[in-house]
Amino acid sequence: MVIVFDEKVLDHEQWEGHPESPFRIKTLKKKLMNEGLWNDVIPPRMITDDHVLKVHTERHLERLKTGGNMYIDPDTLLMDKTYEFAMMAASIAATAVRLASEGMPSLAVTRPPGHHAGKDTMGGFCYLNNVSIAVEALGLRTAIVDLDVHHGNGTEEIFYGRSDILFIDFHQAGLYTGTGAMEDIGDGEGERYTVNIPIPMASGNQVYKKAMDEIAIPILREFKPDLIVVSLGVDAHYCNPNSHMNLNTNGYIDLCRSLIDESNGKIAFILEGGYHLRSTAEVVAGVMAVLNGTEIQAEYNEERFENIKGSAEIDKLREHLGKYWNLDGHD
Repeated sequence: MVIVFDEKVLDHEQWEGHPESPFRIKTLKKKLMNEGLWNDVIPPRMITDDHVLKVHTERHLERLKTGGNMYIDPDTLLMDKTYEFAMMAASIAATAVRLASEGMPSLAVTRPPGHHAGKDTMGGFCYLNNVSIAVEALGLRTAIVDLDVHHGNGTEEIFYGRSDILFIDFHQAGLYTGTGAMEDIGDGEGERYTVNIPIPMASGNQVYKKAMDEIAIPILREFKPDLIVVSLGVDAHYCNPNSHMNLNTNGYIDLCRSLIDESNGKIAFILEGGYHLRSTAEVVAGVMAVLNGTEIQAEYNEERFENIKGSAEIDKLREHLGKYWNLDGHD
């Protein structure tokens, strides 16, 4: 297990009280240290503009470099130093993914997040698509699994026409950005390689586990990736203030354990959202403990109400995706 980190990620701050704050990383680091998991921490190998331009347009990069202290959207400010912070975030992700490809499971302790950044767009706290830049730099057959409660619209756009990159996205149906319908499965050569799993509001451990076991895992086994990269958003946790899901800490850890079990040790976790400080830190620590062969004692582990429609919606989705993938578990 390797952690990739640089203290510079703490310097990025939009404004006082903004949910995507340095305290997210400070709390996470403290939790990992307290659990004896803040080990094998290495700095990133910095990427270049050429790496960025494999994913984003020249206009996007120039806009990022120009800065200007202007709002991209009501929650996202583009500042004069944003390019510097975004490049650091993407570099941390790229280093973690490279190490994972070499058989060293890794965690990218990084911010700002990236999965809402498209080829030519920023927003939702995101400037560069960290995961996409990291994956594209390697050129391996890769599965990206996004567990953030918000749809990874940027990552989807970037790989929508590709068959060498499988994109599986778990998200709360109808939440920001309003994208990620189950009918959106890719285009051209990329048809079927985008797998959207919109989950009804107030779903929790049981519904997510059903979606993982009956949809995501069979598809991963059929795709046979060389590498699994997880966009680890922790904002589907019941503690999170800006979503409406009921996953608890152990539910999140179990989802990640399922992915670890399928990875043959070639897996990287890249931090995305998660805005309740302590539950986010607890989930990440729990996942790192799995990689370390240990476990943590979960504090945020209440069994919450499950939306009764959730299981039925997964059944509908399974029927739909069964047209494109073998979901029966047979070779």
